[in-house]
Amino acid sequence: GELLVPHMPTIRVPRSGDRVYKNECAFSYDSPNSEGGLYVCMNTFLAFGREHVERHFRKTGQSVYMHLKRHVREI
Repeated sequence: GELLVPHMPTIRVPRSGDRVYKNECAFSYDSPNSEGGLYVCMNTFLAFGREHVERHFRKTGQSVYMHLKRHVREI
């Protein structure tokens, strides 16, 4: 919890009109089902695959992402 304190001003909570892109990367076809999963920026709500999240960080300085990864279990 203490690691997030300096970043709290950049974290937003989605409002009713905000779109949260959590199904596919903004630059590729990565999804939560992909090997690396998907990273959602907690300021812009754009999603990025593992190969593109660092580029977004360098460009914007946003450093808080929610990592979405689905694990399929066979029944």
